[in-house]
Amino acid sequence: MMRLDPPDTREVDYSKTRNNVTNWFDTEYSKYQRLANIPVISSVRLSLAPKGTASANSVEDMNVNRANAKQVLEFVEAVLDSLGDRYKTIIKARYIQNLLVWQIEERIGLGGSQTKEYTKKACVLFAQTMDMTAGTQLTAYKD
Repeated sequence: MMRLDPPDTREVDYSKTRNNVTNWFDTEYSKYQRLANIPVISSVRLSLAPKGTASANSVEDMNVNRANAKQVLEFVEAVLDSLGDRYKTIIKARYIQNLLVWQIEERIGLGGSQTKEYTKKACVLFAQTMDMTAGTQLTAYKD
């Protein structure tokens, strides 16, 4: 039987949520992007750790981490696909392609204040979807 959670009646803090999303893309997402782009390494044991220190940096571990990072990027893409075209475009342009505000406005065909409103909404939708599906805590609420 399907169980629905009761609606969350707390008021969303749009600016804190947007900051959380910005920080998540700057730290976590960028880390997964870098890791996913490391080439597959075969048989050679790679260790840049000083001699005598325990190294968990085996080739197998690195390849597993790389595969996991690719899955995370695919998962984020699926989350973005669920948001609707304009919201997806805003998040991708702003946080993945690092476009400037005027470039985003041009891309979505809206002016400054409308773009700002859509960006806040896009961040909240992204945060809430990530919180529900990936267990992140990106959505901030007013006290």
